Amino acid sequence: MLAGAVVAAASGGDDGLSSAVKVELLGTPRPAETSGVAGATGQATAGQTATPRPAPPVLTGFVYPIDGGCLPEDDALMAGAPRDYRNGIHEGVDFYDADNCTSIGLGTEVLAARPGTVIRADWDYQELTPEELADLEERSQLDGFDPEIEDAYRGRQVWVDHGSGVVTRYAHLSGVAEEIEVGKRVNKGEPIAYVGESGTPESVNDPGYEYHLHFEIRVGDEYLGEGLSPDEVRGLYEEAFSE
Repeated sequence: MLAGAVVAAASGGDDGLSSAVKVELLGTPRPAETSGVAGATGQATAGQTATPRPAPPVLTGFVYPIDGGCLPEDDALMAGAPRDYRNGIHEGVDFYDADNCTSIGLGTEVLAARPGTVIRADWDYQELTPEELADLEERSQLDGFDPEIEDAYRGRQVWVDHGSGVVTRYAHLSGVAEEIEVGKRVNKGEPIAYVGESGTPESVNDPGYEYHLHFEIRVGDEYLGEGLSPDEVRGLYEEAFSE
């Protein structure tokens, strides 16, 4: 059985705008691809005018989820990079000890990037077994993207709702900070969890090798930068971490 999670619907944010972001246990599903029909993909059949993709929102005022951290230079660690081992796409930013501005290791504090309300805290997470990992690997190659598989590979997680449809996810955690629970309001920069490697294949096959934080900014049904080029994705995250 895969890792469990604590999930709830929450509302509110630091900007005075209300939200009712319902977060599903298995993660936010990727929008379905459409072929030949004008709509979310911007494609159209002959004679129709394609609907342009909406401009991504400009988000600012986030702090790095690792004290003293910075964006990695390697685009493979940014959102939108391919992840062949699970037949998917990377949906956030990986903060490793290498390619960063500070030391990151097992137990490094993870900070809330903005004020908000905790809507998931995996206190009861169980580490992957070799059998579960083998099943995930087989299913991901056969079935392609699957929210359940994606969620399992993220390991132990904390999610924070910031209002207006914006949610941050913190994954591969080794633990959850004391007093962090669903419904708790957290401040920007408040410790909420600790760096680990849960959910990674290496956590089973080579423990101690993959300590890092996977961090996502979600806007509605999409991850920040979805469908954009590496330079565009980096620009959005640079904006997000500006005041």
